[in-house]
Amino acid sequence: MKYRLPISVGIATLVFVGAVIWLTGGRSMPERSRISSSGDASQNAERSVFALEGADTAGGDVHLTLHALPTAGPVVTIIGELNYDSARLKMTRCGISPEIGAGSKSAKVLHLAEPAPGLVRAVVAGTLEDLPQAADVLACDFAVQPNAPAGPTVVRVRGQVADTTFEDRSFAAEKTIVIRN
Repeated sequence: MKYRLPISVGIATLVFVGAVIWLTGGRSMPERSRISSSGDASQNAERSVFALEGADTAGGDVHLTLHALPTAGPVVTIIGELNYDSARLKMTRCGISPEIGAGSKSAKVLHLAEPAPGLVRAVVAGTLEDLPQAADVLACDFAVQPNAPAGPTVVRVRGQVADTTFEDRSFAAEKTIVIRN
């Protein structure tokens, strides 16, 4: 019993250090987290953790939200990538939901890096408290690039989540945004 807190802090520290190394190391996500086009059962399992929600734009800003689904199960840490067409969109802001941020029961913190245009890497980590299910996790705003052609563009998110059972699970979601000029 007296070792419970030091072990928990040690595990959280290892997760954080691993996430920082991954964010700054320039590596891409493991191949197994990619969306497959075969429509197999693993793809459906990936898609049942988060949804990427947003709206079409009339030449202004695009607001996207990563939303934890009721079927997500326990999630403690999220490591993921957000990919978009940088010739059409530019990320202007990305932040964690106050519902899971500092001062909440979950007390998570967002670590964000944009190693290349069109690629954002994010880690949501903190205490070992699970994220609330059916909650917004983070929101990102994008500006439509000047001279971006009208029409659809896809934003994709993929990554890994971990819980207190140390079972990592892959996730993937995408949202098609229609740019209207």
